[in-house]
Amino acid sequence: MDYAGLNDSIEKKVLAALKLINNPEIEPDVRQLNQEILFREVGAAVYAKVYNMNAFDYEIEHTTGPGIDDRYYGLAKVAAASVATGTLGLTLLVRNYLDTMASKAQQDATHNARQSGRRTRVTRKMNGETCSWCESLAGTYENPDSEVFKRHRGCDCSIITEGYRSRNGLLQNYTK
Repeated sequence: MDYAGLNDSIEKKVLAALKLINNPEIEPDVRQLNQEILFREVGAAVYAKVYNMNAFDYEIEHTTGPGIDDRYYGLAKVAAASVATGTLGLTLLVRNYLDTMASKAQQDATHNARQSGRRTRVTRKMNGETCSWCESLAGTYENPDSEVFKRHRGCDCSIITEGYRSRNGLLQNYTK
């Protein structure tokens, strides 16, 4: 399943929250702090959900991933400053951040599954116009390395992980 597709359901809500926090009447430092909180919480939630779904699929529910790092600080600074600078492309930056958090969770779950002796399969598909770097990574991998999960700004590739339960149609029954 391409778990980054789940970001479609929350992207508009995150952008609405971002717009609400970016009220020009709020002090710039307060705006940035609130953007940091927004991106940290949303990024952690996306990571946790995607990791848990992958762990279920790989049959490693007992594991946890390392979580997200501090990449959201730069995005929070850009988002908070966008009131004054009129930053364009903020929607693309937010979408890229959400997709990167989903990809990181997929990467960590795949790594843990491999260490637990589970079979992992990842397919990277190109969507729309694609750069040569993404073209070079397109394909299906058995027990892949971390390179296949990497993204760049504006990357719209689909990264599809597959474990035991997705092969048998059980992932549709995932609940947690």
